[in-house]
Amino acid sequence: MINGVFSNYPGIKLYGVLGEKRKATEKEISRLNRRMKITNELKGNTYLWEKMEYVREVNFTRAEKINIEKMTKKSKAICLLK
Repeated sequence: MINGVFSNYPGIKLYGVLGEKRKATEKEISRLNRRMKITNELKGNTYLWEKMEYVREVNFTRAEKINIEKMTKKSKAICLLK
């Protein structure tokens, strides 16, 4: 990135299908809280994660590399989804 070019693609765009909305289990909530603990001091943490009551299953169907024209022209990326 120092030269204005990414050595790899900077991100991927995911496409998928959402399942039905359902109540999160205690196990899912505790896992999320454990993962989000590092963000406790950030300004938007409470707004984003305090009332996580519902979840959806996600089935990813496709992934595309993000292209930023000249900055990603020589990048090589691997798509893991088939």
